Amino acid sequence: MVDDSNQIGNRTNRRTFLAAGLGTTAALAGCLDSLDEGVGGGSGDDSQLTIVTAESETGTYAASQGIAATVDENADDLDVEAQPSQGTEDNIGRLGRGEADIGMIQHRSARKILNGNEPYGSLDYTPNQIFHYNDLPWLFVTNNDWTSIADIESGARVSPTPGESGTRETLTEALGTVTDDYEQISVSYGEQAGAMQEGQLDVGVVTISNFDFEASWIQEMKQTVDTRVLEWPDDAVDELESNAGVPMEPIDMTRDSLSGYAHAPDEAMGVNIPYNFVVRNDHEYDYIYSFLETMYEYRESMKEDHPYLGYYMEDEWWTTRMYDDFPFHPAAADFYEEKGLWSDDFVRGEE
Repeated sequence: MVDDSNQIGNRTNRRTFLAAGLGTTAALAGCLDSLDEGVGGGSGDDSQLTIVTAESETGTYAASQGIAATVDENADDLDVEAQPSQGTEDNIGRLGRGEADIGMIQHRSARKILNGNEPYGSLDYTPNQIFHYNDLPWLFVTNNDWTSIADIESGARVSPTPGESGTRETLTEALGTVTDDYEQISVSYGEQAGAMQEGQLDVGVVTISNFDFEASWIQEMKQTVDTRVLEWPDDAVDELESNAGVPMEPIDMTRDSLSGYAHAPDEAMGVNIPYNFVVRNDHEYDYIYSFLETMYEYRESMKEDHPYLGYYMEDEWWTTRMYDDFPFHPAAADFYEEKGLWSDDFVRGEE
């Protein structure tokens, strides 16, 4: 039986690897309803691939556009586009309804899918993972005169990511080790700075992509308001480090690329969430193989489109942080076997 601890795979040491080379202001009340509607269906034409990731202002979405453009231009048998979305639940629902073909998910949702837990218990298709996308360690930030999570005052307005995403659930669980005496609201990433200026938001979030760089909306946020990174109390870190569902890892905040905060420790503990791409198990083999083959062959040109995409120049990146026990699409399994990247610990999906 699979343990419901939201454990993630960590077969590649990320720090060694990177050192070597490397929305709207409203809760998405209908998100889970739309997921429930997405329990069947499927793409009408498997050669037309739609990639879904996150909100339109995020680097995650921007990088997916680079992937889509590269494969679309160079694969004769595929038409590929990227569309913004509202996160994991939305992505899984859209795969089920045939509105998308390749969707980004995160570790907590992967475990729930494996275990048949809600809101995924009624899925009548099997998601299969195909490649690693990114690691996003999350930090809570404020423009108030606070420096610690413990400083968050009673009744403070906190947006632990917009909507009802799996990421929001993970960050809320982490925050609960210190306080639950706050008002949870939903503010899109690009609107956080304005909401802080107007006194509508006390605590928001930022993420350090692959422990290395920031999205443009974070740069703009630091230029707009005094953005202070909130540090975790030691006892909270100790508790979270024993919780596999909330993976904590340190971030070197002394990098020049991470300057500009009104307050930040030299080393900040972030809630690191690994994101991978999945497809339906019944998606036609040849098209998934062609997608991966084209992306791999043209990764040199693809890396110019977004900083995320440069990591694919390293073969190990494609299969780092894959979810334990979560099956690979057979086309992806064969592709990685041929590239020498398959591990005996990986699980091959049904043919």
